Amino acid sequence: MTGFGRGSAEKNGQKINAEIRAVNSRFLELKIRGISLNPQLEAMVREKVTESLQRGTIHIKLDYSSTQDLGAMKFNRQKYEKLQSVIQEIHMDYGQRLDIGDIITASDLISAPEPSELNAKILLDAVNFALNQVNEMREKEGEKIEKDLTARLKDIRDKISMIEEESKKYQNQKMTALREKISDLLSNTELDENRLIQEVAYFVEKADVTEELVRSRSHFDHLDSFFELEDPVGKRLNFLLQEIGREVNTIGAKSPMPNVTKLVVDIKAELEKIREQVQNIL
Repeated sequence: MTGFGRGSAEKNGQKINAEIRAVNSRFLELKIRGISLNPQLEAMVREKVTESLQRGTIHIKLDYSSTQDLGAMKFNRQKYEKLQSVIQEIHMDYGQRLDIGDIITASDLISAPEPSELNAKILLDAVNFALNQVNEMREKEGEKIEKDLTARLKDIRDKISMIEEESKKYQNQKMTALREKISDLLSNTELDENRLIQEVAYFVEKADVTEELVRSRSHFDHLDSFFELEDPVGKRLNFLLQEIGREVNTIGAKSPMPNVTKLVVDIKAELEKIREQVQNIL
């Protein structure tokens, strides 16, 4: 799930700002930019982040400032003048007026010396504060996803019950239809009720979807139990949705009733929407 957070920590005139952006991804990909970190500090930051975020593309931006080093800040005059030259050239060649702020920010032109020894605690505190905000956003998004999934699953359950009711009508409808058809063919000849019952039983057995309905309801019960867990359940949810999809496909293939076919199409559309949401769940 997506998330954004900012965190700051300060001590003895040193301040570190951390900004974390997380977007959906199947795997964990961590990118750190901003101040240069030695291998040990970078490993500590990565460990802190992976403890909290197990999946996603994570962008971490780190900024350092120190009241002790303000006098050492430098303005990149050469870069500024070069950019102004490029802006003027664009205006002369294309008639397009650009402002230098459209291209870069002030921080790109003003640099401060990086600390020779960065305080690890300040760094990790800033990262941790940002992570807390990211997780707050992710939790809110998770609550919305759960609410949406619950509503869609209830709708599918209702349609499963409607399929069951339609299937119960099939035996009587088939018997009536066969009786009328055979009566027309035989004209005045007496109808063999036993034979008719056998034929109806054959068609009803072919169209029976009781097993598929029972298995589907069992899968729904498992889905409900997963929403109560604290562990990652995304893969398990996806697996059960695939199983429900198979049962629904079988129901559609076995049932000759138009109403059931329509319900099956509606269920498959809802399942696809749910699967898209589940991809965002760990």
